[in-house]
Amino acid sequence: MPDITDFHTHDLEADNAIISVPEDWVRHPAYFAPRNGAWYAVGIHPWWTADAEGCRQMLANMPLLLQHPQVIMLGECGLDTLRGAPLAEQERLFVAQIALAESQQLPVTLHIVRTYDRLLRLHKQLRPTTQWTVHGFRGKPALAHQLLDAGIDLSFGQLHNAASWEVTPPQRRHTESD
Repeated sequence: MPDITDFHTHDLEADNAIISVPEDWVRHPAYFAPRNGAWYAVGIHPWWTADAEGCRQMLANMPLLLQHPQVIMLGECGLDTLRGAPLAEQERLFVAQIALAESQQLPVTLHIVRTYDRLLRLHKQLRPTTQWTVHGFRGKPALAHQLLDAGIDLSFGQLHNAASWEVTPPQRRHTESD
C-alpha cells in the first residue's frame, strides 16, 4: 500500500489519503474521475442500502471500478442499525462486497454502528484473507481487544477513546479525517 497519512476521507481533494468515493461514482462508473496520484476506496455505504435497485446497480458496477489501479481498498461498507435497509439486507450486501474484496485481494474499510457482534460473527464465518479495518473507531478498550484478537484493525478519527488508541498496537492502528 502507498504511504498514506489519512486512512479514510470523503474529501475528494485530499492528499496522502484513501478517498472513499461518492455514491454517484459507484452508481455511474463514467463519473469516476480519479486525480493523478490519489488513492481510492469503492464500496456501498450502509446508508445507501435503502435503495434496493440502486444497490443492485452499484454491486454490478463494483468489479469494474475495483480493477482501476488507483482503487486500493473496498469500502466503506458495513452494517448500521440507525440508517439504511433492514440489517438482513445490509448483511447480504456486506457479504457480497467481501466476496468482491477477496476476489480482487483488496483490504476493506468498515462502517460499523451497533453491530460489532454481527461483524465478529461474519469475520469468523467468512474467514477473510484480506485485511478488515473498522474506521472511526470510538469503542472501549475491551471491544478494541475483541476486534484486534479477531484480526480486525482499527482506524481512529479526531473523536476517539484514548484508552482504545493506547491498547491498539501501532502497526494495527490508522488515523483518518473522515
